[in-house]
Amino acid sequence: MTNSANISLLLILVAVALAAIGFMLRPTATTAAQDVPLPIAPPDAAAGLAIYNERCSVCHGELGDGLGVQAVQAGLEPAAFSNPSYRVTAVPATMFDVINNGNISAGMPPFGSASSSPLNDADIWNLVALAYSFSTRPDDIAAGEALAAELEADTTTWPGLDYWFGRSNEAILAELESENILSIDVSGLSDEEKLWLIDYGRSLNYSYTDPLAAFAPVPLGIINGQVINGTTNEALTEGEVRLRAFTTQLEEMYTETVSINEDGSFEFQLEDVPADWVFLADVTYGDLTFNSNAVQLSNAQPEAQMPLFVFETTADPAAITIDRLHMIFTFGEERLIVSELYVFSNREAAVFVGESGDFNQGTVEIGLPTGAENISFQRGFGTSLDSFIPATDFIRTETGWADVNPLQPGAGSLNLIVNYDLPYNDGMLLAHPLAYQVTSGATVIMADAGVQIADERWVSQGEQATAGGSFVSYVNNDLANADAISLTLDGRPSQIFDAQGNALPVRNETNELIVGGAALAGMLAVGFFLVQRWRTAPVGQGSAGSVSQPAAAPPRPVSANRSQKHDLLEAIADLDDAYDAGELDEAAYQTQRQALKSRLTAVWQS
Repeated sequence: MTNSANISLLLILVAVALAAIGFMLRPTATTAAQDVPLPIAPPDAAAGLAIYNERCSVCHGELGDGLGVQAVQAGLEPAAFSNPSYRVTAVPATMFDVINNGNISAGMPPFGSASSSPLNDADIWNLVALAYSFSTRPDDIAAGEALAAELEADTTTWPGLDYWFGRSNEAILAELESENILSIDVSGLSDEEKLWLIDYGRSLNYSYTDPLAAFAPVPLGIINGQVINGTTNEALTEGEVRLRAFTTQLEEMYTETVSINEDGSFEFQLEDVPADWVFLADVTYGDLTFNSNAVQLSNAQPEAQMPLFVFETTADPAAITIDRLHMIFTFGEERLIVSELYVFSNREAAVFVGESGDFNQGTVEIGLPTGAENISFQRGFGTSLDSFIPATDFIRTETGWADVNPLQPGAGSLNLIVNYDLPYNDGMLLAHPLAYQVTSGATVIMADAGVQIADERWVSQGEQATAGGSFVSYVNNDLANADAISLTLDGRPSQIFDAQGNALPVRNETNELIVGGAALAGMLAVGFFLVQRWRTAPVGQGSAGSVSQPAAAPPRPVSANRSQKHDLLEAIADLDDAYDAGELDEAAYQTQRQALKSRLTAVWQS
């Protein structure tokens, strides 16, 4: 069984089943649904937008374009409210009915009384008003208002709520051909002009909002901040700050450099800023480049503060601790396949550059057992297991292996998976050095396949069963002063896997999926999910001279999803710099950038 197959054991339970999806409100020209209570007051599209962002955008998309992440993943095609044609054919009462009662065949759950968190009638009508707001642009309403004034229309005589929310615009347009609904002569108007009047008339019966306004370009954006030395708490008084902008497709669209002022401050002023741009700033201090947090601008928040922290360096390994160490064991044909998860912290307010003082000669050291083969490393970007990507920049040292990326200050500043395998028959001693203090013990997880850990220091947590199999786990809390980890495995495995990760038929029927799920479940039980960090920003892969720093001091928590976006963008920026500087060849650059891009795309849509 390959190491890559073994890693799948760490990931199998991370995928979360899609929640109820759909919301496929297909417009129709039929009559209104029966028994739908008409609104008793003008619906409020702004109130509907708040509900939409919380419960509907996952399918219909933030832009109302029907491209929400869950709909895309499920292969569904929900209604695109922002399509101007939607407002023509949509029937308000039918929309109300589908939101209220759902349409399971189309993937649309009910949001009315059958929902576990039901919306009331007013909420649903507010969503209907929002759907019209998506497809009705402000210019169309303004054009209708101007035309009504030109025709000297008396809008007080126009129909009320029951009329506008019982008919589609298409039906009203047809009625205008034979009925004097608006008390004006529309015979000389084009269909487009009549629809302007209809848009205006409908807008008089609900509180319109423009849900796309937040995504419009920002006329004038300001990004400012201060550069602080996080080691000395003093402002950096000279140097330059570089600002770069990326699209969500990772295209670099903009770069600008300004000088740092005497008080450490800097400021960028930007015109017509696209709403999807993500900004990163960096500053070079000594031999290292320090990144800011990532920010976005919007019309609601056209100004953003972007503090930058730099740090002095340290070569003292006493600053480094191992806060988590978890080991996954599976068995192949006369092989033991091992995956070890480390969470490293840097307890000093300085960047750790390795004991030599030159990060190119190695920073964080990793010990491996004698005879380890098929060695590989994966660096984590975020707090979830599926955020790990290959790390190809580790080097061999006299004592084992080492990273070449400086380690930033902070808790959980490096998440690392180490993979290797060893010969195995019916028992062995597994031991390797520990370069740093272990602060919270270690855990071993493996399938319940007849192999045990014989050492008394490893305390069995017993057998834990799942629907399709079982696993065992062991904990060793006596590693605080240990300079090595060791354990004795005893027994011949009754369950092994081939190179593709498939259980061989001569063993029991428990397969990798079961073991993987059980292993991860066990890790969850022993606190496998990584510590919440005040800044999860591992160094950009492939750029040994780049360190990402916390966005503010003192430490503060950030959301996992937001933090992953920031970390991955910083890693991509660092990788681009390393390639431009000639530190990576084309093949390695493209491979690593694609891995980072794929991960960021997944995070961005989650």
